Amino acid sequence: MDIKRMRHAIALADELSFARAADKVHLSQPALSRSIQMLEQELGLALFDRDNRNVALTRVGAQFMEQARRLVYQARSLERDMGLLRSSEIGQVAFGCGPLPTAAFLPGLLRNVRADRPALQLTVSSNNWRYLLQHLRAEEVEFFIADTRDIAPDPNLTVTPLCRQFGAFLCRAGHPLLAQPQRTPRDLLQYGFASLKMPVSMHVALGQLCGLDAHERLPVALECDNVRLLADLVRSEDVILMATEAAVAQDVRDGALLPLSFSQQPQLFADIGVVQLYGRSLSPGAALVLSHLRAVAAAAPATAMHPGALP
Repeated sequence: MDIKRMRHAIALADELSFARAADKVHLSQPALSRSIQMLEQELGLALFDRDNRNVALTRVGAQFMEQARRLVYQARSLERDMGLLRSSEIGQVAFGCGPLPTAAFLPGLLRNVRADRPALQLTVSSNNWRYLLQHLRAEEVEFFIADTRDIAPDPNLTVTPLCRQFGAFLCRAGHPLLAQPQRTPRDLLQYGFASLKMPVSMHVALGQLCGLDAHERLPVALECDNVRLLADLVRSEDVILMATEAAVAQDVRDGALLPLSFSQQPQLFADIGVVQLYGRSLSPGAALVLSHLRAVAAAAPATAMHPGALP
């Protein structure tokens, strides 16, 4: 059975339009139509119902696509892995980075990789893990680095723990709370919070920490996936930042942001890991990036490396 024809059928199943599918696989519409017809003749089954305006999968077609997608993915992986065996050339690497490791690791990681392999072409997507996971499944990145606590177990993914980064509540220098000799998390509520996008469970946990009733909402002034933007806001306003210390290490060293301590200190943390497709070999360039990642993470402040972290 021809893998190329399977790819053509998958494109048509995804687009349900000969015009869009032909464009996706870089064929003319007549050529795509012939390819689908030859596959159906080979199988002795109709995979699609079509008329002059509509295309739809048949029941048999839906069952075929489920297995064809696995076979095409395995064929693509085999082609790529054989290419890696044929050449040890390091050319380009595309990977993703979540908001916290972008702020804590990415600048040092890029400097180290560039110093080691200046000819290596790097493409980095910095975004939240949901966005990065979509791009990983589409094979647009080889792996991504992110806080992995909310990523559900998936047999198609490999999640390798890297480190735990400890966080804090932080405020600007000169903030009114710094003048209080004793403070509790409830004292933060009047100022509001700036943070990365949090799941509902985190909102609830922080609300309980600050003594809110179940019906009360946590006062979040700004929630986004850009740590730098959050830090810049907190440097100039009384809003309270929630972040890992490594992500704002330079601001803390400069004295622009100060961690707030409490009589009963709450523990905030993020579990950073590397996510890749299960059973997928990394390119030599990706392996190089990950080797530098471990060194950069190990040197980051308020960071505890996982015992089985990347070698």
